[in-house]
Amino acid sequence: MENAPIHELRLDSRNNIFVMATLYANGRSVTPVRVRNISRTGALVEAASLPPVGTIVRLSRASLSAAGAVVWAEGSKAGVQFDSPIAVANWLPQGRRGIGQQFVDELFHQKRLGVTGDKAQPQSATGYGLAEELLELRRLLESAGEELAIDGMIATRHTVALQAIDGVAQALARLAAEATVQEATITAAASA
Repeated sequence: MENAPIHELRLDSRNNIFVMATLYANGRSVTPVRVRNISRTGALVEAASLPPVGTIVRLSRASLSAAGAVVWAEGSKAGVQFDSPIAVANWLPQGRRGIGQQFVDELFHQKRLGVTGDKAQPQSATGYGLAEELLELRRLLESAGEELAIDGMIATRHTVALQAIDGVAQALARLAAEATVQEATITAAASA
């Protein structure tokens, strides 16, 4: 382990994600990056051009920000070590983590209320529940954002727009989670 590369000597587990962010180097230069994984103490970022090892940086995504330094760099990837631990859940795309658990929690909640799975869910005009429609819109929007972010020129020229796409996708996920709870409440009330 003594000869292991620095990026192999992680203390915290990483969450694999794909979100756009901005990397500020030395408080001046701005680089759009893709965050590939993140932990409480650091992140793996990817971009066409990255600052060298030792550079003081700030990673920002919407209203989130983490100060740190580049601790390793290889080609288009670099490791950023944060100065202080972050709340990883805040950086994850809403809906990716938690929706599955929220769904399980909601099923148990419905079971406690005596609601069975064969009860009709409130549906929109398309035949899908509002939550499913919102999640599908989120999926489509994220897919479009990821496709655009693959192109380095687009990612560089349209960082703010790509972050806006990511922010809207997160908002759709939050709305879907709220709609799921509301739909379950309506179904529980209707079966009471």
